[in-house]
Amino acid sequence: MKRISLMMTMFLILLGITFAQERGGGERLSKTTKQVTLRTRGERPQTTPEVRVQRQTQQLVEELKLNKEQEQKVTVINKKYVEKQTNDWSKMRDASDEELAKMREERNKIQTEKNKEIKAILTAEQVKLYDAGQKKRSKNIGNG
Repeated sequence: MKRISLMMTMFLILLGITFAQERGGGERLSKTTKQVTLRTRGERPQTTPEVRVQRQTQQLVEELKLNKEQEQKVTVINKKYVEKQTNDWSKMRDASDEELAKMREERNKIQTEKNKEIKAILTAEQVKLYDAGQKKRSKNIGNG
């Protein structure tokens, strides 16, 4: 009986190790070794600035029920700020904590400017919806 339970325990441990080895991975440049490994899961394709502008504008049109004039203005604003917000992930990956804090601060400053410009073209009711959407998005980001 002890032998069977010992064998089952060993089997479960080996099974756990096997599954642990298959999980994770991914293309990642290590800070210390500078080696690239192949990314197999969770890969997120980079989108072009034009696609990001279109996606951001469309999201606001649907959320806030923007009219055509507002939509055109929001498109111009999004285009302006997408050019300012470069997402150079290789810089972020290799940056120190201090550099990351500076990047985050700059990104937040740009986002604040963008929010002011967008709110300037919205009605009072749309501003409330916009603020609610911003809070929801920041909450979702915080939750991963």
